[in-house]
Amino acid sequence: MTKGTRKTNRRLKKTVRKTLGTLFLISAIVVAAIPTEGLRAADDTATQAAEHTHQTTHSPSKYKVTIPKDASEKASLLSGSSTIPTMNTLIPEIPADAKIYTTETNGDGTTYQFSYGYYLGSWCAVILGYNKNTTLTDNVLDIPNTVNAYIQPTGNEGTVNGYVAASKSGEPLYYESVKEIQVDVIDPETGNVKLDEEGNKVTETSYTGTILPCYTTDDAWKKLELNQFLYKSDGSTYTSSVVPGDVKGTFKKYSGYAQTTSTEHQWIKDQAVKYIGNQYLEATPTGNGTYTWKVKDFVTKDNPLNGIFAGASNIATLNIGEQLIGVGNYAFYGCNGLNSISFGNGLTVIGNWAFAGCGSMKEINVPAISNLAQIGDHAFYRCNSLTDVNIPISVSYIGDYAFAECRYLYQVEMCNPEVENGTSASSLKEMGWNVFENCETLYSLTFPDSYNETIGISLVKGCKNLHFIASRSAKFSVAEGTQDDNVYCFDCFKSMLSGEPVNGTFYFEGIDVSALHTLCQKNCFAFSYIYHNPQTGAFEKLDRYELTVQDPKVAGENGRSTYVVNSSNELISCNVGVGVSTLDIPDPIGPYHIYNIGANTFANNCNLKLVSLPASVQSVGDGAFKGCHNLAYVIFNNRDIRIGQNAFKTQEFTGAAHRSNCGGVNTNGKPAVGLTFVGEISPQSQPYAYAMASTNNYNNGSQTVSYITYNSGWPDNLVVQYNADKGVSELIDFPAYTKLVDYSNATNYPYLTEAQIAAAKDALNNVGNPEKLTEDQQAFINSALNINIPEGIQAIKDGLFAEKEKQDASVKKTVSLYGVDNIEEKDFQGLQNLTTLNIYGNTATIAKEAFKDCAGLQKVYISGNTQSIGDYAFADCGDTLTDVTLSGTITTMGRIPFKGCTKLGTVKFTDTGNFSCDNGIIYGMNNGAKSSLVECLEGRDSMYVKASETAGVTTLAPEAFRYCRKLREIDLTDTAIATVPEFAFADTDSLRTVKLPSSCTALSTEVFSNSDVDRIEASQYLNMINPNAFKDINKPHDEIVICCPKESWLYEYATQNNFKTDDTPLIEYFTVTFRDWNEELGKYVEVTEAEQTVRGGEDAVPPTPAGKTGETFQYWDPDYREISGDTQCVAIYSKDDPDATKLTVTFQDWDGTVIKEIKVSSGGSIADADLPNTSNLVRDGYIFIGWDRPLTNITESFTTMAQYKALSEDDIVVRYINSVTKEVFYQTTIKKGTVAPSIQTPTVSGYTFKEWLPDIATAITENTDFYAVYEANGSNNGGTASPGASTGPGGNNNNGTTAKMYTLTVKNGSGSGSYVAGSQPIIVANDPAANQQFSSWSIDPSNTKIASKVLSATVITMPEANVTVTANYTAKSGSGRKTSTSTGSGNSTNSNSNRRPGSTTTGTVSGGRTTVVIDKNGLSNTGVVSATVNGSSDNFVIKITESAAASEEVVKALMAEYGSDISAIK
Repeated sequence: MTKGTRKTNRRLKKTVRKTLGTLFLISAIVVAAIPTEGLRAADDTATQAAEHTHQTTHSPSKYKVTIPKDASEKASLLSGSSTIPTMNTLIPEIPADAKIYTTETNGDGTTYQFSYGYYLGSWCAVILGYNKNTTLTDNVLDIPNTVNAYIQPTGNEGTVNGYVAASKSGEPLYYESVKEIQVDVIDPETGNVKLDEEGNKVTETSYTGTILPCYTTDDAWKKLELNQFLYKSDGSTYTSSVVPGDVKGTFKKYSGYAQTTSTEHQWIKDQAVKYIGNQYLEATPTGNGTYTWKVKDFVTKDNPLNGIFAGASNIATLNIGEQLIGVGNYAFYGCNGLNSISFGNGLTVIGNWAFAGCGSMKEINVPAISNLAQIGDHAFYRCNSLTDVNIPISVSYIGDYAFAECRYLYQVEMCNPEVENGTSASSLKEMGWNVFENCETLYSLTFPDSYNETIGISLVKGCKNLHFIASRSAKFSVAEGTQDDNVYCFDCFKSMLSGEPVNGTFYFEGIDVSALHTLCQKNCFAFSYIYHNPQTGAFEKLDRYELTVQDPKVAGENGRSTYVVNSSNELISCNVGVGVSTLDIPDPIGPYHIYNIGANTFANNCNLKLVSLPASVQSVGDGAFKGCHNLAYVIFNNRDIRIGQNAFKTQEFTGAAHRSNCGGVNTNGKPAVGLTFVGEISPQSQPYAYAMASTNNYNNGSQTVSYITYNSGWPDNLVVQYNADKGVSELIDFPAYTKLVDYSNATNYPYLTEAQIAAAKDALNNVGNPEKLTEDQQAFINSALNINIPEGIQAIKDGLFAEKEKQDASVKKTVSLYGVDNIEEKDFQGLQNLTTLNIYGNTATIAKEAFKDCAGLQKVYISGNTQSIGDYAFADCGDTLTDVTLSGTITTMGRIPFKGCTKLGTVKFTDTGNFSCDNGIIYGMNNGAKSSLVECLEGRDSMYVKASETAGVTTLAPEAFRYCRKLREIDLTDTAIATVPEFAFADTDSLRTVKLPSSCTALSTEVFSNSDVDRIEASQYLNMINPNAFKDINKPHDEIVICCPKESWLYEYATQNNFKTDDTPLIEYFTVTFRDWNEELGKYVEVTEAEQTVRGGEDAVPPTPAGKTGETFQYWDPDYREISGDTQCVAIYSKDDPDATKLTVTFQDWDGTVIKEIKVSSGGSIADADLPNTSNLVRDGYIFIGWDRPLTNITESFTTMAQYKALSEDDIVVRYINSVTKEVFYQTTIKKGTVAPSIQTPTVSGYTFKEWLPDIATAITENTDFYAVYEANGSNNGGTASPGASTGPGGNNNNGTTAKMYTLTVKNGSGSGSYVAGSQPIIVANDPAANQQFSSWSIDPSNTKIASKVLSATVITMPEANVTVTANYTAKSGSGRKTSTSTGSGNSTNSNSNRRPGSTTTGTVSGGRTTVVIDKNGLSNTGVVSATVNGSSDNFVIKITESAAASEEVVKALMAEYGSDISAIK
């Protein structure tokens, strides 16, 4: 990942890693965790807001599109070219002293606080407050179109009845409360109460009145006209129109009140709500359940939950009426329950972060015809459930990150219904950065034809499902940020869309003559053509998809090739750049592919040297590459591709003229440029079939006939060519193991990828270093050691394997044949390094002596359709061939195929219908019965061939028993053979007796050549003996007995030829006795009851061994089986071997060299004293770090490999040597140019440490040996032990001994290596996985001294033993930001001379990019990650980013300042 990509891929949430741990140094050292980049929190949207300060992601402006507060903020945030209005022109900015009103409690339970005034050209209400905890009916919130104003009452009216109606002047309103009453009528004449006739008082109706506040709880006043209210007015008097005054004929007067005849004193009633503001209120309780409010401040990223409705959990559905013009910043921020919004068409602006974090929001309903013009930055950020957005035609500005993290947003169409002239109506002018970032399911994005801006590709960063972006404008384009600008680039975008689910099918869509089209051509994006159809008045697809490919080696237009396909996947056209020699035909091209390459498409192109056809190509037309006479390689990725006639007749140039830099085609001899296909080798591969066809030579008529070379590609790299003389496809080359590095030459192997070339370069170097061996390298190495010849290859070039063996002397190989019609005599003959042969295919025949003298052959497995094995096919493979399996399809076997395979005792057959092997003899079978005896294997154990074994055999093959040097007797009397063929018993050194059946009538030539036979038994029917039958027999005739009936022809023959004669068949019996140990007598005695008589060739029955104290019975000597003479067998015992049941651990170095073998009991561990001396292990460029597996609790035998760490260019090796004993007691690596750590010096009896030579405090730049120099006690400089000459690590020229090294194995961490006892290596735990934290170290042996078990970086003191330490981890508790600190104090008692009491010298250790500085009297800030001095000289804080590397540097710094023994630091 590039630097720019890394920086711009930051997640919004930062989490806290584990802390380094606690160090106590002199007094208080506090190590604090520094937050690092990490995972996003699920709900902490407020924290994420801080991360979207654009300085780190874009330049030069902080924002591209946002709604700034005012002109000043606009100048600081946006570029000067931005035309977006400022917020104070869109939503009123309410003065701090403005009167704040409240509504009464509405029917849905809501109340709102608002400011009322003449704002932005009209009288209206601006909502600034809302009671977020109310319970809404069905969770529906309807923003009111109008509001009535109330305030907290003033004066002595009290607040017990709540709020009162308020005027436009911000004053409470009152009304005259009138009550009807009955009053006595006064007789005017008498002045008394008037009575009726019955004497009752006469009354009349009158009124009484009082002034009351217009409480929300009082309905009496609510039907008054606006001019009928009262307000307090000093010096004014209100005269009632109903209530009589004190003087008859007058009305009551109320002093200090005036009637609301003027509008400024009238009730704010049914006033339009036009804005949800950008400011928030501070509420002050009055103590009686009411509040007063005042404007507090603006809502910002620092207080987002102060948004008017922010964080309200009671809103599920939001309806905004026609009157509302603007929704302010953060208005509905974090309303997690909000899932649906409906806007009225009066809305003009949605503020920054207005609906951010509304994770349940699924739909936004905005009228297509509306006034919405501005959508602020982050307006709908992290609305994770949002699937559809309608962008109305009125929108001019969409802010940065407006819809970012809307992970289920699928399709955004910013083009509205077509109007009469065929263009789409839209006011869109500017779109911000990263508007749709991480909208992971966004499928498409369409811009209107009127939108002409150049957008940044970061607009769709993280949109992993994006399939296309469409624009109908000729001016619209897309820009990338350069890596230097730390912004998203085209390569980042392409990489994101290269995998699932898009798989590289993304494309831009636009009109032909457009900036977008030009962009796609220059930056190699797929492009889909659209056009304006005047008949339909709409934009329509042209069904053309184009992709321009830039040759990385050819800059500019000359290196560009353009391909155009249609939705039928046809290649419509291709324009190859004039400088392009490597044609990597792309796939896909947008959503489509190239299925067919038409006839003559690339014909006569002089420049082409390599063509790669993707898997999508299904056919190559006639003459497609005809005349491309410099074309050397064609890579096929589809084996089913159909190839037309003369498609690759490359030398037959028919063009008008060659290109200017072309030398033309040679007219005679071999073509100057050979043609190679690269692809799958198989009979089903059409390219392979084309290349191997006799008619598909690529030369022209005047040139030598030349056939295509076919290469199987990585990793096998087999090379095959049609052999016209043999009429077969022939393997002509494959990689030699020792020459694998040759394949790193891109010039010679241009078909290999860069990764494959790199793998070839270092493959052999990494063989002994498994941790560095890549999968590609392993596959490449395996292909050279295990040669697989696939089906489709018919033959092997003469001498090919012999030639490779010369290059690969001593490299053992396996050959597996899936192809090859017949194995010829010279294909494998004499190979010394062939160890395994597998034949799985249709190899019909194995020629005579095909594998003769393959002295290293160990295993043969033939399971294919092989029909015949020739004479001596595996002759003289010596004592290595012991495992042979042959196919049941074999019908013919030549003479003794396994001659000279001295240890081969049996042959397995996959089916025994034709052949079988019984007790070391191969038989031909007929209907399940033995019919012929093919070969007696030389590795057969039994010395006697008994009559019963060979019963039924009718034919004996020539040489059947030849070279069976262990055989003593062969009894064929139950066979039905008629003739003993030539050499049947030849070269049998131990043979004594041959018994022939009565069916045998003839002996062929040289039957007994070089045989030691001394008795032959036959019948009177044997009457034809070849004159040379007994030629070269090892004994004179007079020592050989021929046993047959007297008066027979054979008897007469024997007499005449000076043989001994006998007419009685020999049946031998022998006496067998046994001697065993007698424990009581303490000596061997004969076991009398075990004495027995045994027929020759049969087995005796041994007694049960008596046993011998302290020893184990091994065997009877001589063997009691197949008795051939009188025999006494003695019980052999041996002392119990203590290692007999032990396991073997083999130690190997990186190159396979066996260093040592150690015996260990099951479940035990290897004794320290037995471990190899690792100080002798040297590997250039590496340092030994341990063994590849634990050496404890061993339950099986195994091999363990030495592990090394590769030294980088900045690594140097440092060794510490005792100048007295000349022992290397510690070694480590440090970075070039840094100071080696000062470690504790070993104690030497009679000496006192004096100094290090060279000076250990000096920065070093090369491998260095440091000598601990001692002074003899009581000497006066004359007894100083100084170092000898040194040439750096491994170059010590002194004659001293090397200290015994012990192995430290660090699991889940670093620090493994070999160390002398008493040394103090640093161990560092690996950085923990996500949601994990380091907990402690486990150590074995448990009594090993360790500075701290709870620090992730610490020091151990090596004992005289191997040590294993394991870093343990636990799950983190909680989430979010957490800082763990621990403090403590302690005083070092270390007496290291490098530590001077009271010193203020700074000790420094540097490694990599981390520097830690420790100073007793305070910390220098120079080069420190982060340091804060706390308190006095002995109190300070170290802060450090938590990582394994940084932790190690802390420990090194401590050791540098306070000595190697830092165990006192707790």
